[in-house]
Amino acid sequence: MSIYIIRPKATSVARSLKLQSRKFTPESRPAQVKEVVDFWEEDPVHREIEHWLEDAENVSKHPTYSGITGAAIVEMSDEEAIKMRRELPNALILRDQPIELIQPERNVTASKDKITAADLWHLDAIALNKARQQGFTGTGKNITVAVLDTGIDNSHSELQGKVTESYSFNDRTQQIQSIPCQDTDGHGTHVAGLICGQQIGVAPETKLINGVLIPRGTGKLSDLFLWLDWLGTRVDVNIVNISAGIPRYYDGISDLIDTLLAVGILPICAIGNDGFNRTDAPANCKGAVSVGATNSGGQVAYFSGSGKIVINNHEYNVPYLVAPGEKVYSSVQGGGYEAWDGTSMATPIVSGVAALILEKYNKQITVGRLFDALLSTCQDLKQQSNRQGQGLIQVTAAL
Repeated sequence: MSIYIIRPKATSVARSLKLQSRKFTPESRPAQVKEVVDFWEEDPVHREIEHWLEDAENVSKHPTYSGITGAAIVEMSDEEAIKMRRELPNALILRDQPIELIQPERNVTASKDKITAADLWHLDAIALNKARQQGFTGTGKNITVAVLDTGIDNSHSELQGKVTESYSFNDRTQQIQSIPCQDTDGHGTHVAGLICGQQIGVAPETKLINGVLIPRGTGKLSDLFLWLDWLGTRVDVNIVNISAGIPRYYDGISDLIDTLLAVGILPICAIGNDGFNRTDAPANCKGAVSVGATNSGGQVAYFSGSGKIVINNHEYNVPYLVAPGEKVYSSVQGGGYEAWDGTSMATPIVSGVAALILEKYNKQITVGRLFDALLSTCQDLKQQSNRQGQGLIQVTAAL
């Protein structure tokens, strides 16, 4: 028996619903979720899939939460999958596969118990310290980011009181369940600190939901579908931060990311650490805010992924923008600070800036306007657009 992800092959939320006009308010979430769920339920291929699975023998279906993904996660034999492909040619039947942590370079030799102003260069690079000196008081209050990562050590002094809830996927029950807050690898703690750490974070009053998508650095693609389906039930989540990927493009994952925009959740994703002309999904999906990395000299980091995506006669470059990601200090599991290299260091910085923008507008901003606020105010680094995207994110311009 194998796990398969099954959904309509050609049906697209992005082509049918106006994603750019979606809102982030808690009041708008239920109606937006209902519209997406109704969209799938009215789709003839989706109905064919549901009827086929109801009639099939020896097929075990994993539980669903909100229904926004249009996907069924099932366990069935490979022979049954072959039969389904033959009988439902319009269905995407994707065998499950690993999704991996986008591994950073961890400089453990530079570990510190305390940090200095010079160690906070990432806050200078995005002009946050300048904005604060000019009277900016935004902290990301009343904004919630779901961090789908390796977990978070909420006992760190930078993160105490920041993580409101913690969850993991239970392989035995195939359900997302509440757990004590923990980090299985250390990566998620570094990421969390850059979003809302008291000294090192961009938006120190932002709250986090800890979602262990990649325990010890490895998860499954089907888990990503289930996690994003689960997020549709959370009216409090505004942003999802993802530093995991698969080193190729998937059309099915692209539409999955679009469903998040359709319900008013902004996906911010690390593009990968494999350099020029290498990208990871879901960051290379059109609807994700794809993030590359820069160094303290204002240059795109050598390892920062980038590439041109050509899908259905439409092309676009990723990443969309860059943020500090080389030798960036943040919190580490068990206490203290280390400077790590990776696009997954840059990504939470962008999540923090997005939280500040949402706070400024009291969430009364559409998906399209938030995208524009993030991308149109970047600093041009005078490098190739297919490496820097729109440039280095800037707080003063965005706010």
